[in-house]
Amino acid sequence: MNKISACLIVRNEEKNIERCLDSLQGVVDEIVLVHDGNCGDATLDIAKKHGARVFIKNHVGMMEAHLIFAIRQTKGDWVIRIDADEFLSSELRKDIRSLVVKAEKENISAYSFRWIDFDILGNDFISGPERKAVLFKKCDLYWFSLPHFAWQSRGKLVEEAYVLGHVISQKTWFKWLKGRKKWAKIQAKYLLKDFGDLDNFQAKREDWLKVYSFSRRHAKNPFLAFMKFGKTFSEELFVKKVGIVKSLKRGVYNFYLGYYLFIYSRKH
Repeated sequence: MNKISACLIVRNEEKNIERCLDSLQGVVDEIVLVHDGNCGDATLDIAKKHGARVFIKNHVGMMEAHLIFAIRQTKGDWVIRIDADEFLSSELRKDIRSLVVKAEKENISAYSFRWIDFDILGNDFISGPERKAVLFKKCDLYWFSLPHFAWQSRGKLVEEAYVLGHVISQKTWFKWLKGRKKWAKIQAKYLLKDFGDLDNFQAKREDWLKVYSFSRRHAKNPFLAFMKFGKTFSEELFVKKVGIVKSLKRGVYNFYLGYYLFIYSRKH
């Protein structure tokens, strides 16, 4: 029987993690949890109560810095990639084992689910069209330590209608923008690195060359920020149809990403 591992990277998540871990109980064979630095709240106590295998790594302030370590600790044939502010819906909990059985019969290597915001105050889902790849056959999984880069699979990815809940947090526009600018700077620096400078899990150089090729190819173009804003905003609004607010936010983020790519490429 194929075993399933859950993989989490967290930092002081006592407000969210109980819901996440509760949704994994009885569903996965193990939970691998890596904490970014020393814990300052009850996160680890909650994790141990749920039987998680807990690892504490030096504080980096970036989830991606610990992901490959976490993957390598998993013992399952399949891996669920989940954040502390996410949780499996009851329907997904019920059927996730059958999805693994189906995958073995139909040569499926990964599944994506509907990724829907959950309003904790209203205790209800806020419907939306977004999807997120969550469940992966480990032997077909690859990834390199790039901020905001999703896990990839070399095999067939199948879209399912099950829901992965995402607890939304309320932030002021100023606080949100400050955080996005910080991550745009970090991501821009990583995008200008060479494949050999990055840690990776089962990735190849050709995989790296495909990633964000548009951004790297146009890094020295002074209009890149505007190009990325327009490209992102139109794709999110008209193709993914995530709504005007999310489309605008993601466009703004990519504007800053393009801006910092241009700035750093001149020094690279």
